[in-house]
Amino acid sequence: MAYDAEAAVAAIPQVYWDKGLKYFNAGDPATTAIQNLYMDWRPPFDLGALAAIVGALYADTYWAATPNDGQQMSVTALANDLSAAIGVNQPDAIRAAQFAFSRWYGLFVRANVANTGEIPKQGTLTASPDVIVNGSTPTSPRLLITNWSQSVWGPAPGLKNYAYGRAQSLNIGVTITKPIVRMYYTDAGFLPPPSSWIQCFTYDDQFETSPLVDINGALTLPPGTRSATQLAFGVNFPGAGHYCMITAAGSEFFANKPDGGGGNWNSSTWLQRNGAAGWHNVDVSLTGEAVLKFYNQDDTAERFVFEAHCHRVEKGARVSLSVAGLLKATATAIANDYQVVSAAIEAPPRHAGELAVQFGKLAPGSAVTFYKYWIVPAGHPRHHQAAELMGDFDAVVSGREVRVPMGDYTFVGPEA
Repeated sequence: MAYDAEAAVAAIPQVYWDKGLKYFNAGDPATTAIQNLYMDWRPPFDLGALAAIVGALYADTYWAATPNDGQQMSVTALANDLSAAIGVNQPDAIRAAQFAFSRWYGLFVRANVANTGEIPKQGTLTASPDVIVNGSTPTSPRLLITNWSQSVWGPAPGLKNYAYGRAQSLNIGVTITKPIVRMYYTDAGFLPPPSSWIQCFTYDDQFETSPLVDINGALTLPPGTRSATQLAFGVNFPGAGHYCMITAAGSEFFANKPDGGGGNWNSSTWLQRNGAAGWHNVDVSLTGEAVLKFYNQDDTAERFVFEAHCHRVEKGARVSLSVAGLLKATATAIANDYQVVSAAIEAPPRHAGELAVQFGKLAPGSAVTFYKYWIVPAGHPRHHQAAELMGDFDAVVSGREVRVPMGDYTFVGPEA
């Protein structure tokens, strides 16, 4: 039987969550909380449970705590604190820290409808049902929570749109009392860096954040509670084109303010390892063509592959990918219900480019998803980390290159 991390965390006695919260609220540093919890623990002692409590309550301490780790909870930093505070040997400390960060604790925002809290996130990373645009019509937190599985996306061009976020208090043994959400939009593309994001304000233009409330309007979220933004955000898209929208949920345990620093590694880890962030890159296409922005955020030339995954696209339609100066358009005819068209480039250092895509007008029920992958070869400074991020440990032994997802964008046909 597979090990169930969620069940293991749920089995942690409540008394230890309560004690951990007491130390957190007293302003104790994480190492002091580790020592105090260790002294509180009645035999048999559970190092993994202690690590999970401290990792969840002191999430801000461990998020991106080690710069080389990227934008994620740092196993290295938590393991070092466990060793320093109570003398745990390093291998055991690392295993406990890995367990602590194997799932997301606190406010969870889904990357897609199948997500349940696993880290790294699995499946499509930019189809969050918790990033909601309801056009020119307001809605309520109660309706957003009642229709939890419904993904609403109806931007009204040229108008001020009502936008909302959702999150669930997931797998944490204490109540969250300060849940908030920030929202942003940016041009359609693949993981544009935070420096290109435009922050949204609430619909009355008064606030950068909205509180999250439960279905009854309460501002406190016990474990397991589903929530939605109390206040609508107002989004004025600058044109009739396509846009990405991003939410970042925060709490007293995890502020989750996007890091403005650059680097492909930071962007890729933020997307896959941040359970409190949602990204929506799904839109209706009426023209069968678009321009998607992409970036090489590193100081070195890097290789990328673009793929068009075509689902029930009309047979005979031609799909092309091109980048000015880097990739000449080559049209590929669609012959199957599911077909992948791909092209590779090497992008110069600190390059901001545009992928021009053409795929023909889509019928109802058809879709094209464009993916960008960062190709990390053996010998690259990030090769070992990339293999670990993707769970592809054989790549370290074999020297095989690793494909790291760098975002995707889906176009669907209009409804019938």
